[in-house]
Amino acid sequence: MKIRYYLAASAAALSIAVSVSTPVMAQETTSSVRGTIESDKGPVAGATVTVVHEPSGTTATSTSDADGNFSANGLRIGGPFTVTVDAAGFETAQITDLSLSAGQAFRLPIILQSQQEIVVTASALQGATESSSGPITVLNREDIEGVASINRDIRDLARRDPFATIDLTNSRTIEIAGQNGRLNRFSVDGAQFSDDFGLNNGGLPTSRGPVPLDAIEQFSVKVAPYDVSEGDFQGGAINVLLRSGGNKFHGSAFYSYTDENLTGSRTKGRDIILDFDSKQYGGVLSGPIIKDKLFFMIAYEKTEESDPFDSGPQGQGFSAPIPGVSQALVDQISTIAQTRYSYDTLGVILNGIEEDEKIVAKLDWNVNDDHRASFTYIRNVGTQANQRNTSTSTSSPTLGLFSTGYELSEEVNSGVFQLNSNWSEKFSTELRASYRDYNRGQTPYGATTLGEIAVCADAVTAGSVTSCTNGVPRIFFGPDQFRHANALNTDNLSIDFTARLDAGDHQFKALFGYSQTNVFNLFVPSSLGVFYFDSVADFQAGNAGRLIYQNAVPSLDPNDGAAEFGSSSFTFGLQDDWQVTDKLLLNLGARYDLFANEEKPLLNPNFVTRQGFSNRVTFDGRGVFQPRVGFSYEATDRLIIKGGVGIFAGGTPDVFLSNSFSNTGQLTNSVTIDRNTSAAGCNIAATTPNVAAICAAALNNVSLSTIPGLVGQFLATNVSSLQNAPVNAIDPDLKIARQLRATLSVDYDADLGPLGDGWLLGGNFLYGDVLQAYQWTDIRSVQIGTLPDGRARFGNLPGTSGPNQDLLMTNSTRGRSYVAVARISKQWDFGLGIEGSYTRSDVKDENAITSTTAGSLYNNNVFNTPNAASYGRSIYEIKDQWKFGVNFKREFFGDNETRFSLFGEYRSGRPFSLTSFDSTGTSSSARSAVFGTTGTGSRHLLYVPTIGDTRVSFGDNVVNNVVVQTAAQAETAFNSLVTSLGLEKFRGKILPKNSQTSPDFFKVDLSVSQELPLFIGGAKLKLFADIENVLNIIDHDWGALRQVAFPYAATIANVQCLSTAVPSGTGVVNIGSTPAQNPNNLPAVVNTTSTQTCAQYRYSNVVSPNVDLVSRQSLYGIRVGVKVSF
Repeated sequence: MKIRYYLAASAAALSIAVSVSTPVMAQETTSSVRGTIESDKGPVAGATVTVVHEPSGTTATSTSDADGNFSANGLRIGGPFTVTVDAAGFETAQITDLSLSAGQAFRLPIILQSQQEIVVTASALQGATESSSGPITVLNREDIEGVASINRDIRDLARRDPFATIDLTNSRTIEIAGQNGRLNRFSVDGAQFSDDFGLNNGGLPTSRGPVPLDAIEQFSVKVAPYDVSEGDFQGGAINVLLRSGGNKFHGSAFYSYTDENLTGSRTKGRDIILDFDSKQYGGVLSGPIIKDKLFFMIAYEKTEESDPFDSGPQGQGFSAPIPGVSQALVDQISTIAQTRYSYDTLGVILNGIEEDEKIVAKLDWNVNDDHRASFTYIRNVGTQANQRNTSTSTSSPTLGLFSTGYELSEEVNSGVFQLNSNWSEKFSTELRASYRDYNRGQTPYGATTLGEIAVCADAVTAGSVTSCTNGVPRIFFGPDQFRHANALNTDNLSIDFTARLDAGDHQFKALFGYSQTNVFNLFVPSSLGVFYFDSVADFQAGNAGRLIYQNAVPSLDPNDGAAEFGSSSFTFGLQDDWQVTDKLLLNLGARYDLFANEEKPLLNPNFVTRQGFSNRVTFDGRGVFQPRVGFSYEATDRLIIKGGVGIFAGGTPDVFLSNSFSNTGQLTNSVTIDRNTSAAGCNIAATTPNVAAICAAALNNVSLSTIPGLVGQFLATNVSSLQNAPVNAIDPDLKIARQLRATLSVDYDADLGPLGDGWLLGGNFLYGDVLQAYQWTDIRSVQIGTLPDGRARFGNLPGTSGPNQDLLMTNSTRGRSYVAVARISKQWDFGLGIEGSYTRSDVKDENAITSTTAGSLYNNNVFNTPNAASYGRSIYEIKDQWKFGVNFKREFFGDNETRFSLFGEYRSGRPFSLTSFDSTGTSSSARSAVFGTTGTGSRHLLYVPTIGDTRVSFGDNVVNNVVVQTAAQAETAFNSLVTSLGLEKFRGKILPKNSQTSPDFFKVDLSVSQELPLFIGGAKLKLFADIENVLNIIDHDWGALRQVAFPYAATIANVQCLSTAVPSGTGVVNIGSTPAQNPNNLPAVVNTTSTQTCAQYRYSNVVSPNVDLVSRQSLYGIRVGVKVSF
C-alpha cells in the first residue's frame, strides 16, 4: 500500500508572495529538506528517505534518527521533487510535486500508517512549509514568464518585492529598504555579480543585467537574511539561480521589437519627439549529455537599441528643454568651433546606440549519489550612449553637445565551479570557486584633438571672467573632462567552503571564504585641458577665462597616474539551526569579515605635515563581527510568526578605496589658471619665473588643439603646487560600514467565509540602525566663525591657501529606518491570482552615497554645517508605496495557455531639498565667500527668514546690466514660495534636509501571451506583448514621472554675504571696499572671501523649484514578440 501527498500551490508553489520567513559571500545555491517521521506510536527510527529531482534523476538519501529526524542537503533548486519514505512495518509514503527554494529548508512532517492505504491530496500535509526567518520574495521560472519587462532586465523582477523601489531616472537602480543601490549584492549561481568597483548607478557591472531572463530558474530578494552565508550588503541581497539541464531536451527561441510607433508621444501637454527602434532576440537549449549523469544548458540574448535623450534646446521637441538654450545659439557656437578651431561639435545629441549581448552556459554532473558538480560560464558585453554636461537648472543651465558625450563599453567574463558532497548521511560539504574579469572603457564621441570646452552664452563678458552669469546657459563641446584618461580593469578570484553537520534537532554549519581582487584604474581628469570662455565674443576671439589642466608628473603621460592595487578578504562563519520544538526553529550564528591590502597609496609628506597622519591608510586589518539570531514559529496550522535581529556589513564599492590610490597629490599635479578680472595677467603668483608668458600662452589667442608647452612645463615643475595638491585619504580610525537590522513577520492563511479559503495575509516590520556609515569631509577646511543663521563658517587650514581639498573618508553613526509592509494574495483553481502590498517607510541618513569620486561624494549632498552632509530624511525614502498584481492563465483550447499578468505601483515621489546658490564657491576656483568651503555652490540648505528678519535682505537680480527681478519682486516671490511649499513653520530656521517631495508616480504594466500549437513534436508558438505604463495609453496626462533631478536639490535663491546689515533693495558694492571702488559710499560691501565679516545674507533671483518631466519613462511602451518552445 502507498500513501501519496500532493502539495497544494498555497503550500509550496505560490512564490511571488513574500515568504516571511567585497567580502567573501558563500551565497546559498542549493536547497534542503528536513523533517520528522512519526507513527501513532511516536518517532520512527531507521526509516529510509529518498529525495529525487524528477527532471534529472538526481537522488539524495537520508535515514531518520532515534527522534525521527531526517535531512537531505545540497539539493537542486526548483523541482518537482519526489520524497519517498520506507520503513519496516509501515507502508511506503510518497510526497510528490515538491518545489524547493535556495537557502530555505523545506520542512516535511510525515506520519506513517501500518495497514490502511491512504491517498491525501492537495494541502492535506499539514505543517509543510519553507523555513526562512527574514522577509524574502521568490520568483520561479513560471512567475518570471509573466513579468512585463520591455528591457528584459532582472531589476524588473526585483521591483516586485515590497521593500524594493526602482529608480527609473538613475540607471534603473534598485533601492531596497531605503538604501542606495550600490549597497545591494547581486549574485548569480552563488558568485558575486554586483558592480563591485561601484561606478554604475544601477548596481550591476553592465546596464541591462548579466544573464538572459530565459536562463533563470529562480530569483529572490532578501532584506534581512539571518543565515551567516549572506553578507557583503547593507541594502538587499538579490540572488539569481540559473536553469540546469535534465533528462529531456527543452529549448526556446524568441524575437521582440519596439520603436517610436509603439511608444507614446505625448505627456502632460507636451509632444515628445522620439526616433528609435529596439530589437531583442535569443534562445535557450538544455538537455542530457549522459542520461541521469551529465546535463547542459546554454542561453543567448542580444539587445540592439537606439536611445533618445530628454534634454536639448528649447522648441525642438525635447521633454526637458534647457532654459535659455536655442538652436540658434547651438548653431552659433558650432560655427565658431568649426571655422576658428577646426572642430566639429557634432551638434545636438538626439539618440545613442545601445547594445547588450549575453551568453550563459552551464554543465551539471551527477558524479555519483553522494557527489554533484556544476560549472557555469557567463559572458556579458554591453555598450551604452551617455550625454554629458547637461542640466535643466534655472540657476546654472547647461547643454552638452554630441561631442561631449561618450560610449560606455563593459565586458564581463565569469566562471563558477561548485562541488556538493555528502560524505555521510550526517555530514556534507560545498566547495565553490569563481573567477570574474571586468573591463570598462569610455570613448568620447568627439575627436580627442582638444579637451572640454565650455562657452558662456553671454554676448560679452559680464562681471566675473571665470563664471557665467547666474541663469545664463553654458554650451559644452569636446570630450568631457572625466573621459580624458579613463579605463578600468578588475579581476576577482573567490573560494568558498561550507560544511554541514546533522545532529538531530541541531543542524550545524561552518563556512570559510577567501576573495582576492586586483584593480587597475586609470582616471586622470582634465589631462586634455578644460577651457572656459566667459562670452561668445571671447570664444570668437580665442580669449579663455580659465584653463584647468591635470596630468601625471613629471612625465605628463596620464597612464603614469593610474592606480593599481589588490585587496583581499576572509570570511568565517558558524551557525546552528536548532529545531527547539516541532513548532519553533531558531537560527543562531555569527560571521566575521576580515580585510587585507598589500599595496598602499604613495606617501604624500606634505599631507602628513599639514594633517598629522599618513595618507597611506587602507582597509588593511579591519574586520567586522556580525552576530545574528532568527526564528520561525508555527503558532497554529494557519499562523506563522518569524523574525530576527542581526548585523549586516560590507557592500563597500572598491572605488572608495581606489580614490586614495588615485589622488595622493603625488602621482598627478593640477593647475587652474584664471584670467584676472581687473588687471592684466592671471592668478599665478607674480614671483613665478616667466609668469606673463605662461598666462598669455594659457589664456590668450588659444588654439585648443594642444596644451601650451609653457603650461605643461609649469605643471611638471611647480613644486609649490604639488605641496598644495588635493588629496583623498582614509581616516586611520575608519570602521567598516555596518547596520543592525531587526524584523518581525506574520503570515496567516485565512478563511474569509463567503470569499473563500486560502487568503494569504501577511505583514513585515523592519527596523534598521546605522552603526557605522561612510561620510566625506574636507579636512583642509576649518571653522573660522559663524554666519547670520548660526551655522559654521569655514576657511583655510592654517598654513594652506586656495581652493584645494583634502577629502577624508570617515565614519558617521547617524541613520535609521522603519519600514512596515502589509500583504495579501489569493490563488483560485480556475487560474486567477491576485496580490497586493502596502509599504510605509521612514528613513534617515547623513551621506546618501550618491556617487563614486570623493569629490562627488562630498559635493552631491546637502549641507547644514557647510563641511559635511546633513542628517535627515533620506533621498531614498519612498514614504508610501502600493503594489498590486492580477495574474490569469488558463488553457481555453487544447493545452495552449492564455495568460495575462498586470502589475502596478503607486508611490510617493522622491524627496528633495531646497537650497541657496553661492556662485563664488566651486571646486575649481575659490572658496565660497559665504560659507568658506569649496565645491558645489548649490548644496547649502536654505535659511528661511522671518518677516522683517534682519539676517536677510533682498536685492536686485541683474543680468547683462539689466534688472530682471527687483528686490521687491524677489521678496514677494520668496514669501509666496514659503506659503506654497509649506515652509511657514521653518521661518527663522535652516530648512531640514529633503523637506520637499516630488509628485506621486503611478505606473501599471501588462504582459499578455497566447500559445498556439505547431504540431511538431509538441512544440508551441507563443505570441506575446509587454506593455509598460498602460495608464499613458488611457490618458496622456497619466503615468507621468516628474521629479527634481539628481542630486535632488532645488535652488530657489542666490545668496551673498554683506558686511553690514541693510534694508532690502539697498544698493551694495560688489567689487571691493576702497573709496575709488565705492564712490557713492554705499553702506554694504559684498564679501569676496569668507574671512570678511558677514552681517547679513543677501537673497536674489528667487525662483520656484524646477521639477523635471522624465519623458521616456512617462510614455507608454509596447514590445511585441514571438517565441517558439519545445
